Amino acid sequence: MVDWLYAIMLVEVENFLPEKLVDELVEFSKGNVIWEKQEMQEHLPRQKISWLLDSPIETVHNWFAECPMFSHLDFMGVTLWQDNIDFWMSQHLDNDRVKVAIQIYLDNRNSPGTLFGNRLISYGRNRGYILYNNENMLHSVPNQVPHEGRLSVYALYQ
Repeated sequence: MVDWLYAIMLVEVENFLPEKLVDELVEFSKGNVIWEKQEMQEHLPRQKISWLLDSPIETVHNWFAECPMFSHLDFMGVTLWQDNIDFWMSQHLDNDRVKVAIQIYLDNRNSPGTLFGNRLISYGRNRGYILYNNENMLHSVPNQVPHEGRLSVYALYQ
């Protein structure tokens, strides 16, 4: 992989979501909510919530659906992910029907971010990446210790 391609197809972001929304999502994740396994990742220690009316999930869904930066694309939806302390992923490509994927981490923990070639997007509150997907955008989640788990929002556009 050529490093310049990652520079063109990957944007690191900070303070991407409104702080109040980040607070609401973190508090919501600590409540009495029902987490489900992520489709096609059932073998991984990852849980998700995709939709819940009158919740911060609905609010963040609407925020991404109305985001003018991506108005030229079709919004596919948003997922709240909770990755356990033993979560990691080897290098992989995202589904080819996805044009843009956005992952925003929601809290500060000593946990791995996402690795694109030699470029690490560090884990931290309200930071993450915008991935312009193509067949060369291999990425992974390092198998690192310590790992305190991860909480993030993942939005997709086609």
